Amino acid sequence: RPDTVTAGKLEIIKKAGAGRISINPQTVHNKTLETIGRKHTYEEFETAFFLAREMGFNNINCDLIAGLPNESSEEFSQSVDKILSLSPENITVHTLYLKRASSLKKQGFSAEGNYDIEKMVNYAQTKLPQNGFNPYYLYKQKATLGNLENVGFAKENFECIYNIDTMSDESTVFALGAGAVSKIVLGDRI
Repeated sequence: RPDTVTAGKLEIIKKAGAGRISINPQTVHNKTLETIGRKHTYEEFETAFFLAREMGFNNINCDLIAGLPNESSEEFSQSVDKILSLSPENITVHTLYLKRASSLKKQGFSAEGNYDIEKMVNYAQTKLPQNGFNPYYLYKQKATLGNLENVGFAKENFECIYNIDTMSDESTVFALGAGAVSKIVLGDRI
């Protein structure tokens, strides 16, 4: 999250040898960030992004979410365009998924009636390849808005191997930390 990024943390991450980091704006619209309970502004995201660049990170992912509350397709397009102007190496386009315990769900937000979701996703799927980003992985969550997928886009040679391995179900992935879940592949069993 952009509100947690500091020079000290980035220095530790860099020294540990991380080859890719995510700094996720979700949207470029501060009113939406406030609505969804994010603790940062778009300007704070930009500050974190540029700090990471200054510290030598050359593979940054940015997540955007299509279908956020009260955002029009035009506003989502603005988010895509603004993030493209920063030239990250990866952009993941998520379709809104309301988790049971999310603050939006508790506030009674309903994703019903958001008919622009396909327009939003289509815009990203057209605009990103036009700017050198190729789709390289996708995954589906059970209750996404419009029953659509989440798609990771990357510039050539910046695909995230972890994402590919995780989605392929062909590689063992060991997880460490609170709430982490490992996936062990044993022949045709997971």
